[in-house]
Amino acid sequence: MKKITLLLFTLCVSSVGLFAAEDQHHQAAPKARGVETEKPTNMGSEVDVYVEYDVVKNVTLFLGEEFYLSNFLTPNAPLFDASYTSVGVNYKPHPRVSLLGAYEFQYLAGDEMRHRLKLMVTPNVKFGDFTLSLRERFQMTYSMADQSYDWLLRSRLRLDYMIPSTPLGTYIYAEMYNPLEANPACWYDMFGYGAGLDWVIDDNNILGLFYEFSHSVDSYYHLIGVAYVLGWWK
Repeated sequence: MKKITLLLFTLCVSSVGLFAAEDQHHQAAPKARGVETEKPTNMGSEVDVYVEYDVVKNVTLFLGEEFYLSNFLTPNAPLFDASYTSVGVNYKPHPRVSLLGAYEFQYLAGDEMRHRLKLMVTPNVKFGDFTLSLRERFQMTYSMADQSYDWLLRSRLRLDYMIPSTPLGTYIYAEMYNPLEANPACWYDMFGYGAGLDWVIDDNNILGLFYEFSHSVDSYYHLIGVAYVLGWWK
């Protein structure tokens, strides 16, 4: 049960997020103004690998690598889309609250590079085999290509379910990307919805599968992915 909960947290980090691929696309595309036209649909995939280590009780260090493959619906698109490398620490001052800080380096196709800082707070409440959490994530992204900053507050409501007497856990969530810049073109940047399944293989290995759908003011995005976690937890 503890291991499943840790993986669910790790999948949240995937951008440590899991919407990092969608986030990359929303940053690259200009924001729509005025009347919307028909939105294009994009589809991609993601592979995440994470290593976690409990330094002391309630303090976990992590190192992660996320690989994104290009839009399947674009003819002759290159296979590689982006890779995100992250390092951070998670602290649980209370069983019902998690705090996280992380740095992420992003390398995109076309030799574009970005730096990102992330701060998260995630309170949760547990009832039976269910856990309901609300994560608030502040992030700042610096693009080296045009020397610009992007500021977002990402609010995500998530419901986890631990399947009794099995090494499996499932979850669903909804997330809203809130722009923090002055006079944004739209009151939101993106909405995202996802579901996943986690399998605790043994005490040190966890495997997860997930699907995400998101939509911004100018596009739709589908993402399928797999996540692997190697951990040493106390």
